[in-house]
Amino acid sequence: MSAQKKILQKIDLGFVCLSLIKPNIVCVDCLIEETIDVEKGIKILEAFKSLVNTETPHASIINISNLYAPSKDFFKFIVSQRSPAKDNIVARAVVTTNPASRLDGQNFINFFKPLTPTKLFSTLDEAIAWIEPQLNKVD
Repeated sequence: MSAQKKILQKIDLGFVCLSLIKPNIVCVDCLIEETIDVEKGIKILEAFKSLVNTETPHASIINISNLYAPSKDFFKFIVSQRSPAKDNIVARAVVTTNPASRLDGQNFINFFKPLTPTKLFSTLDEAIAWIEPQLNKVD
């Protein structure tokens, strides 16, 4: 990760750390290589909702960094949603430099076709540069 992110608010759950890095952009930093179960997923969603007003358009960056997310269930969880209109999620970016995670992430995006625009990046800077125009389109 080359970007030095300015953190407006931060919630550390031990297995992930959620940061509001810009208005309406939450970065979820993965801290350990572990499958996200339902209980942990609910904690992530609650923390996410405390960082942004989910009634307004927002975006997320899943920062896996050099870790390996061990299963497709992880990707299914982090990009799941009811519908873009109901959840107000404009875009999602996944940042990873781990070759196995990149392959898993790209396969997931190609196969499951998330409802929200979802793209894979190597750096946080690239992810932010892609997300900001997505948010500006809805303003």
